[in-house]
Amino acid sequence: MIKLNLNENFICRIWEDSSCYSNLQTTSGKNVEIIDTGIRNPDSGPDYYNAKIKIDGVSYSGCIEIHKSEKDWKTHKHKGDNKYNSVILQVVFYKDTFNNDSLNPVVKKSREIPTVILSDYLTRSVREIWKEIINNPSEKFRIPCYPENLNTSDEIKKEWLSKLADDRLELKTAKIKLRLEEISGDQSKKIFWEQVMFEFICEALGYSKNRKQFLCLSQKTDLTKIRKMKLSRLQTDSLLFGLSGFLKDLRFKDDYIESLKNEWESLKSVIRKDTIEKSEWNFFRLRPSNFPTIRIAYASALLFEIINNDFFKKIILAFEEGQNISKELNALFKIPEVSDYWKKNYIFGKKSSSAIASIGNERIRDITVNVILPLINLYSAYFDKTNLNSRVNFYYRNQKQKNGRNEITRVMEKQLNMKSGSIAAEQALIHLHNFYCVREECNKCGIGKSVFGGTAVHEPFRIILY
Repeated sequence: MIKLNLNENFICRIWEDSSCYSNLQTTSGKNVEIIDTGIRNPDSGPDYYNAKIKIDGVSYSGCIEIHKSEKDWKTHKHKGDNKYNSVILQVVFYKDTFNNDSLNPVVKKSREIPTVILSDYLTRSVREIWKEIINNPSEKFRIPCYPENLNTSDEIKKEWLSKLADDRLELKTAKIKLRLEEISGDQSKKIFWEQVMFEFICEALGYSKNRKQFLCLSQKTDLTKIRKMKLSRLQTDSLLFGLSGFLKDLRFKDDYIESLKNEWESLKSVIRKDTIEKSEWNFFRLRPSNFPTIRIAYASALLFEIINNDFFKKIILAFEEGQNISKELNALFKIPEVSDYWKKNYIFGKKSSSAIASIGNERIRDITVNVILPLINLYSAYFDKTNLNSRVNFYYRNQKQKNGRNEITRVMEKQLNMKSGSIAAEQALIHLHNFYCVREECNKCGIGKSVFGGTAVHEPFRIILY
């Protein structure tokens, strides 16, 4: 067989379509029956989870790992990585031309993973399958009322989207309010507002792949205690990298690393918090500039600004007195400066060939929309600051959104024939998608009721981002 240079995404498409193969066997000759190919994993770790198979009649449930060839298990260094302990089958496309027992995939306690050579069991040629996949892309995104909603008046759409913009801001505000009430008996104290601000900013710094880890890290960071400790910048680095688990068993040695370790030895007895396991952090499929190490370095610099330089008050003043709120917020979030080490290193012990930006304008924009606006909205309501509340809402409804459009907003704009010119309009479209279109709540949607006249929508549909 002539080996085409196929990527793993293509192999995954074949794996998911059982019509492409039949009568699978492992390399040791055991029969394999696929009950469920599993759910695709977008993050680090095995390619599929919750798969169900039978090998010689014995049922197995767990993860599937996809590779181009047998040697990739070793090349990708899966042995010793705990994320792969639940793999029940390795599916490779091509058999290697030489036999080598060392290529057999092995996980914890020397358990050997059975392997299937997929190309040996195809029901048609690779080229035929390739043409089918190219000519049949994923099903297009469609909301239930499209294209019928194109006949609905813009006034109805705008009125409904205006309401959803308010709903989305209130939803985010309520989430922050709930956390504030959890940590504070006295919400008049600024330190608790600073704590929730730090926690939610950290969560946003984690993006989708490390959001939970960053939230966990920030909640281990008690600002009340830390303010009393009067930490230096080196110590805030040591604190966060220590709590995150990155200093544990760190083999690299240089002056900065040794200083962090020494400081952590003193700090951990005072902080008394369990550390996060280093293996919980995701680096896979992330740009180096978005590595959690870079984001933790920024969180450390931000923590120092919050504790020592009244960062929260400066945010309030940007809304109360700022002539250009967006510009002033951008400048404020550029103030926290990472340690020199993180201006030239993506991870411990490895230098970058170019300068590293600690935070970009897009991330600042996302933090503003998802954290700062609902936080200040809550703050203004709690302290009855009418002018501040008005400025927050004016900014929300009138600030132009730049480069913030994602797959959801692009498709929603097209299928509603509406433009999301402001932050509020963009957020309204996301809210409409998440809480009405996906859930088939057309009878509760102002646009849906206009289109369907209150008639329930029972037609099943799938939404796939492309």
